[in-house]
Amino acid sequence: MNLAQKTHLRFGCFLVLSHLLASFADGAETVVFRADFEASAPAGPPGGWSMWGAQKYKDPAHFTRDTQQPHGGAASFRLHHPAHTEGYIVSAPDAAIRPQPGKTSTASFWARSDRAGEAMFGWTAYRKVQPFEEVPSPGFFPLAVDPQWKPFRFVLHEGWDFFAEDCRHLLLTFRATPQAAEERTLWIDDVVVTEQPSLREGRLINPATLTYPPLEHRLQPGEQLSLTIDADKRLRETCREVGGVSFHRVAGWAKLPFDKQGRYVLPTELEEAIRQMRLPMTRFYALGDEPFGLQTAIDKAAEFLDRIGVDQAATPLEFEIQGATSKLPPETWARRVRHSLDRGYRFRHWEVTNEPYVGRAGRAFATADSYLEHFLAVSRAIRSAHAEAQIGMAVAHRSPAWGNYLLMRAAGQYDFVVGHYYSFPNVQRSTFEDVVLTGNYQTLDEILQTSALLRLYNPGRDVYQYDTEWGLHSSGPQGERADYVHRNANIWGMMHRAVRLIHYLREDLLRGASSWEMFTYQRAPGFGFLAQDAPQRRSMNYWLHYYFNRHAGRWVLGLDGTAPYHEGSAGGRTYRGPLTPVVATLSKDERQLYLVLANGSWEKTVPVRVMLRGFVPSSGTGVVLSHSDPDGDPFLTRREDLVRELSVKIQGQEWSTVLPPHAVAFVTIQRQERKVAGWRQTGG
Repeated sequence: MNLAQKTHLRFGCFLVLSHLLASFADGAETVVFRADFEASAPAGPPGGWSMWGAQKYKDPAHFTRDTQQPHGGAASFRLHHPAHTEGYIVSAPDAAIRPQPGKTSTASFWARSDRAGEAMFGWTAYRKVQPFEEVPSPGFFPLAVDPQWKPFRFVLHEGWDFFAEDCRHLLLTFRATPQAAEERTLWIDDVVVTEQPSLREGRLINPATLTYPPLEHRLQPGEQLSLTIDADKRLRETCREVGGVSFHRVAGWAKLPFDKQGRYVLPTELEEAIRQMRLPMTRFYALGDEPFGLQTAIDKAAEFLDRIGVDQAATPLEFEIQGATSKLPPETWARRVRHSLDRGYRFRHWEVTNEPYVGRAGRAFATADSYLEHFLAVSRAIRSAHAEAQIGMAVAHRSPAWGNYLLMRAAGQYDFVVGHYYSFPNVQRSTFEDVVLTGNYQTLDEILQTSALLRLYNPGRDVYQYDTEWGLHSSGPQGERADYVHRNANIWGMMHRAVRLIHYLREDLLRGASSWEMFTYQRAPGFGFLAQDAPQRRSMNYWLHYYFNRHAGRWVLGLDGTAPYHEGSAGGRTYRGPLTPVVATLSKDERQLYLVLANGSWEKTVPVRVMLRGFVPSSGTGVVLSHSDPDGDPFLTRREDLVRELSVKIQGQEWSTVLPPHAVAFVTIQRQERKVAGWRQTGG
């Protein structure tokens, strides 16, 4: 749930959770929280607890003190979750746990449910609570519950699972079920949190203390977008693989491109639409979760990539069960990698497990150490079958345990890491500029920070990052899942992705990136590019990638000049960067110069002036993508509803245009050709 939706509501006159501030002896275990629910309370949550989630789910009748069947004493706390809701409970922010450096925190409690199943416990973390400034959680954990009272115990090590300097306020968090569609009632009782000096030696390096080069903006602050591009000053070869789109599974939830019987059912119209995107890479996961088996799924992935013209060598494959609810033996990984090689397939990127860190019900990896053990075993098995394999490890980059710790402990065994760099603003309560610009500048800085850790832990090795899922990820105004939120994929989401793509292409951040996701249904437009039930329609993000991959040349060119700047805050930090980020590339034959320009302002029109050096222009063409409805449907019936021609004026070595608000432009400048003594020479 996004921070801005977490407006808390407190009840009761009695604070049952006691915040005890002093320990009785040095090194002793100290009780810092206690809740036994014995004190009488008015209707609604007992004192010291707050309803959390979207406002419409904050029903006091669902969170009550209950005197029927307590674990001990006279009462327990009843949490009822009606089907298709997402309300939950946290300990009140004014009674938050204030963790200390070098300490171990232990939470213990009893729980039962109306029937066997899974509930969820975890920690909601804030840097400050007035106003709320959320930081990544130390963890959420499934609870296997049934009608009988059962004890639970969870331990956090400061410096390993979280950093006290970041997580300054911890709230106990209980969900009756992690599944929004499920109805379940959970009772908890005798909740105690203790703190004592940690017996674990040392601590992780806090990434916030690392020194690394900041994000390069290329343009200086100024009143206008005015820049010089020298075609002879090439920064590097372009990593075109950042323009990919992930396909989910070979027979995913949209039942495309194969159905569950393994039949190829992708309509010709959609196959051609994908081919027209000129994808430089993609990614499939959960190949071992298909009813026709892992080996057949590998064959079908190879077949499909050949159909749409995507290089197998640029496509990571992930084998394990969707949701990471079970794992495949290392020997199965090795056997199926060997099958790929025997069939002559060119796959070489093997991603081990999709998002093992997500605290979903029934997950196979309860801790980072359990995933580490599995990853190391699978990595050894793959290398025994494929000496040239590139092996990827899944990380949650904001989690010390699931990011930093894994990078350190598995160093030398991974070739790339997969971070899934989604951006999680609240699109209802954030400005357009902060969603499109500030959110990206925050995420790009986190990518640089992860790269700094990779260099620290892997000296002398070429270790890199792939971003195999990314996009704008906000819940809706009433807590709707991100898949159903229009702004994640309409002009808000498209512009967010445009700014990200500009930086992915221009800066040396990643070896590849595949945006989430190719197929969906019209009712769930938050991420999808093509709709299974509307094959004639295209999403705004489809057209973004369509033009982006046509304007990614061979060479990245340097930029000098000025641009208007935007400043915003995210994650407790201030980020400042161009309102109008730009990338320029040169084609392989050096005859075309391509530019992608984004205007991250909702209201401001920006004139553009570009001086060219080392390149004599003859003509220029452009298109601009923009849409005026901030809540419009991401799926379009006509291209013209988003795309229109952009006028480009050339005069000598200078060209100019006007960049509309909330728009991304794609410009192609042709090099002038001249004949010299019977043969043709390009100018510049």
